[in-house]
Amino acid sequence: MHLRKALIALLLCVSMLLNFAAAEENITPDAASTVTVTFLGDCTLGSEDHFWERDFSFVYYINQLGYDYPFSLVQDVIGHDDLTVANLESVFYEYTANKQDKTYCFRAPTSFAKILTAGSVEAVNLSNNHSEDYGARGIRTTVETLENEGVNWFGTTEYANDVYIYEKDGVKIGFVGIYLTYWWAHNDMLKANFQKLYDAECDVIVGVMHGGVEYSFYHEESQRKLADYMIRMGASVVVGHHPHVLQGVDVRDNATIVYSLGNFVFGGNKAMRAYQSAMAQFTFSFDENGEYLGHQLNIIPCQYSGSREYNDYRPFMFTGDEAEKVIEAMRRDSNIRLKPYVEGVGAVQDFVPAPAKTETEATNP
Repeated sequence: MHLRKALIALLLCVSMLLNFAAAEENITPDAASTVTVTFLGDCTLGSEDHFWERDFSFVYYINQLGYDYPFSLVQDVIGHDDLTVANLESVFYEYTANKQDKTYCFRAPTSFAKILTAGSVEAVNLSNNHSEDYGARGIRTTVETLENEGVNWFGTTEYANDVYIYEKDGVKIGFVGIYLTYWWAHNDMLKANFQKLYDAECDVIVGVMHGGVEYSFYHEESQRKLADYMIRMGASVVVGHHPHVLQGVDVRDNATIVYSLGNFVFGGNKAMRAYQSAMAQFTFSFDENGEYLGHQLNIIPCQYSGSREYNDYRPFMFTGDEAEKVIEAMRRDSNIRLKPYVEGVGAVQDFVPAPAKTETEATNP
């Protein structure tokens, strides 16, 4: 009996080591360089006005604990990648004027933009349903504040519209962002932003989408249609948020879709309604000429609060069984069989190669 248990333990150990080795091996034998980009879900770095002085509010927490508090437990990941991209779902604005007539409006002092730089978050998407909580002045002040703080932004909204291009070693990765309901009315703006990235000769394009049914663990048809549209427009990766919970992963036409990453640093609610979250880390591979070879996704399971009883606005990384539960939750909404979680690594998925070039593209690079 003891021998049998020892053999089982040995086999499990060998299996784990093999999984770890597979996750750590080169992305592709032909890769001369890589760019690692980590995506975070909904980040509401503010509170409703009437909660600012309450001891449970996000604004109160930051005033007490400092700008580096919210992202401090995930620095092993986002502090060592090339780029971290978050969905910023609040405004940096000093006034209550221009507050929109809606159920929730999230605002923080302009100084709170330092949370992003202190937390190693270099870029944010602004195309979502809270970026205009305080109208044109609110979002324009947010843009000005981000730029003054050195944080890049992108997204298509009524009062702010732009793309972002990240460059490293001669390689360009372009980012576009769109809110689902805004896309229905302003597809021309999204097309124009893709064209900007083509004109800038980006090697890879990433589409960021905001939409879906809140607290639904399954993506809906409208999310799939928007993701497919972005892929047809040239996106190699599409990352989504808005449902506040995790949804699945699809791979189609040499592109990867992550439908929803759930909440991350979420100052909009003190309660823990759905605590599972994840970081989606993509490694993009290039040959010696800067030619895009493909990408690989690593899902890093998280909880968006250190407490299950209340939201303390400080996400941390899951381990063990809790981490695998996150992957299992995403499997239920995925069209691929997600690879399992490996301790200390994440859930590294299969390499997705770049689309094969047509004969014309191959002869006319």
